Amino acid sequence: MTNVIEKTFLLGLGVLTLTREKVAKAVDELVHEGRIEATESRKLIDDLVTKGEEERAELSKLIRSEVEKARGAAPVSRQEFDALKARVDALAGQAEEPKEEGKE
Repeated sequence: MTNVIEKTFLLGLGVLTLTREKVAKAVDELVHEGRIEATESRKLIDDLVTKGEEERAELSKLIRSEVEKARGAAPVSRQEFDALKARVDALAGQAEEPKEEGKE
């Protein structure tokens, strides 16, 4: 029964946003309602907090990985981009200058 409650609890509250205090309060309410035994509450709290910390670490790792992939996927560096932009701006300026007759 504890496993079902644990899964419901994790789904209902979202382990990524839980603090130990919030978990303890929610588990205390479950004990008060008689849904779990008081002797199981400490282990459940520890398990849920540990799971939340693991999920946060995994999410952080995934985000770092995706950011690194995005950086590596950039076709040019910032310096190359700035140089290309300056060149485009210069060419655009030349294109806007009126051409003299007979000269190209």
